[in-house]
Amino acid sequence: MMLEQAISEACAAVGVIPPRGRVAMRKWVQADTLAKNGKGDGRLICDEFRVTAMNWQTGDKATVWLKDEFTPAEKKRFAETRAKDQREDREKSARAAAIATKIIAASKPGTHPYLGSKGFPSERAPVIAAEKVAEIAGDYMVPDGACEAVVVPARVNGSITSVQLIWRDGTKKFLFGGDMGRASHRIATGGDTWLCEGYATGLSLRAALKGLSRKDTILVCFSASNIAKVASTIKGRCYIAADHDAPPKTKPEQFDGLGAGEFFARKAGRPYAMPPIVKTDFNDLHQSEGIFAVQRVLSKLIREARM
Repeated sequence: MMLEQAISEACAAVGVIPPRGRVAMRKWVQADTLAKNGKGDGRLICDEFRVTAMNWQTGDKATVWLKDEFTPAEKKRFAETRAKDQREDREKSARAAAIATKIIAASKPGTHPYLGSKGFPSERAPVIAAEKVAEIAGDYMVPDGACEAVVVPARVNGSITSVQLIWRDGTKKFLFGGDMGRASHRIATGGDTWLCEGYATGLSLRAALKGLSRKDTILVCFSASNIAKVASTIKGRCYIAADHDAPPKTKPEQFDGLGAGEFFARKAGRPYAMPPIVKTDFNDLHQSEGIFAVQRVLSKLIREARM
């Protein structure tokens, strides 16, 4: 596999925009992510055998190998390297889970300006002060001038693996090293399952489905790529409320000409719907056109999925 193709595939898997120009070998290169406020939150490293991309907003990590076959000496060397990497990843994951548990324990239920800006001023969620976050996790989790954050726990099979912190301006931060593959946050429990990316989108789904007299499970999956991973674990009927992302400007072929939301919704193989306007999600639709507009899209998806 050519290096450029490997870079494209690794970045696509985690929602990172491939950096322009030639990529330096064996050095971490900064890149942007596809999500809002994603400037500088991607990382990429390459060597003569593999490409690894990381998304600091979602915690996703992907490696694409340049070769399918290795010499005996290469196999031995990379077996040792991979074992070392796996040990380090487990250690980082354990540290992140421990820190996440402390952050959750230190948070208190309350309203938050971010939720108010998303149409839910009375919604109570776990909230933590910036000073406490810096004390527990480090300054890298706190944007300049931030006061307090909404705490969104991330769980895999019921166990805490990380947290997402959402600050007033919408900036989202994850703990470094946290295991986010197949992680989700449940905000409603019921019959069928709905998957979405963001917390505010999940709240809009909850409101819309309640108005349709439906009691369903809603899982926030944190990123488009992770929706496909979570979908693979769901038994029973499952729908995806995807963000209507625009195709990447610099690499429109990265997602087969689609936006990340639709690309990974298709990859998940489950019925999906998007709001009609590009660069919006269902919370945007809720705020701009009202809850009935969201309900119309969801009702259409349900009807068509059952035909």
